[in-house]
Amino acid sequence: MKRALAVALVPLCLGLATTLPLPGLDGCSMLAWAQDTRTYGSQGSNGRTGRSGRDGTAGASQTTVADGTPASFTLTGSDGEDGENGENGYRPRCGGQPRNVAYHLRAPDGGSGGSGGSGGNGGSGGDLTVYFGDRTALQRLSVDARGGRFGRGGRGGSGALGCRCDWRDWQIQTCTGTPGQADYSCQNNRYTCRDGRSGSNGAFGRDGAPGADGQLQIVNQLEPLQPETPAIAVGLQTLVNQPVRLSRNLWVEKSGANALLAPGSRVNDIYREYTGRVEGNVSLDWQAPRPLGAFAGGDVRTEIQPDGSLTATFPDNLWADYTTSREADQLTITVTNAVRASDVIRLASGGVQGSDADLKAVVLDLAGESAYLNTQFRLTLRTTDGDPRDNRRPRYVTAYDDVVPAELVSLEGNRFELALGRLPIDRGPLTRGRYAQIEITAVRSLGTNSAEQAISWQGQF
Repeated sequence: MKRALAVALVPLCLGLATTLPLPGLDGCSMLAWAQDTRTYGSQGSNGRTGRSGRDGTAGASQTTVADGTPASFTLTGSDGEDGENGENGYRPRCGGQPRNVAYHLRAPDGGSGGSGGSGGNGGSGGDLTVYFGDRTALQRLSVDARGGRFGRGGRGGSGALGCRCDWRDWQIQTCTGTPGQADYSCQNNRYTCRDGRSGSNGAFGRDGAPGADGQLQIVNQLEPLQPETPAIAVGLQTLVNQPVRLSRNLWVEKSGANALLAPGSRVNDIYREYTGRVEGNVSLDWQAPRPLGAFAGGDVRTEIQPDGSLTATFPDNLWADYTTSREADQLTITVTNAVRASDVIRLASGGVQGSDADLKAVVLDLAGESAYLNTQFRLTLRTTDGDPRDNRRPRYVTAYDDVVPAELVSLEGNRFELALGRLPIDRGPLTRGRYAQIEITAVRSLGTNSAEQAISWQGQF
């Protein structure tokens, strides 16, 4: 038994003294202390996180007619709730420190406090829409459309104190060998107890955001506004044969809302004033070089924007260039060009031909769409004096890194030629036999659509 105990207490690191020093030192002694340490008692539990406060509710929106009769409106949003406080950490059970044991001890830690709950956001104030014939009648309206107050974040819970050791250090004598014999020896090993750590305090909860004040909308007429249908999505072929009806009420934003109302009113300072209405039948006029039937089906979304303009969003598989026009209540979307989106980036390298002033790079359009697209090329040209076959890591030097001027790009059929020999650079790197790396980025666009494709070439001129 004595021999087994002696083996268990052999230091784990080379060069460690048989009598261990006090904990707190760096290095091997600290590692050995940590590997031969036990905790007694029971650790304190962490406190629970506080519940977040509920958001306030929005105030009710209303519509009224200002005819000069005094009226008041309470459209306030409710306040957000405060977040709950985090629970305090629980105390550990400290009793029962073992005495005279052949290992280090550590007292139990205290539990950490829970974080405070977040405060709720204040509810927004309700909106008020006012119809009027005489603008001065607005001054007889008293409106309170304040947003609700925000809720405060809860306090974090306090961490509990860790336990303290009753006995901080002691010595145990360990003997090996046979008493009375030459191999018999004894040594004193010192052991220590460390106090438990105190739990950390919980974080305070985040405050909520105040609710926005309600907004005033004014309409200089007594008749209610008509319902609106500002957007609709229909099939391309359907829109060609059967127009759809769209309508939208238009508004302009202005500042100074509170000055329009009775003194003491509280609304968002930015208000909206009705300016008119756009409505009409929307049709599609297909004037692209290829017939609509050449393209896959899909819906086109037409919409009257808040500024009264008409826009169209075509299906993802179709790029279209279009214009819009309006004549009375007839709204027309005229498509002047179209390509399949999948064909836009079907380019490939056709290699490099010539050298010096006649050097040119070839890019092939496999889809044959170049006549319908705008194409621009960006070129990065690097050359090396070495031979990549003899040197696995040749040093390439950048000779050109910019957009290729339009006058140096020619298109014949589906074949682009980039006149590299006419670039505004020294022709030394372009000589016959020189090794090079070429990276071409093609930027293709049609209308508001654009896409890029990278094309690489490496070889010898």
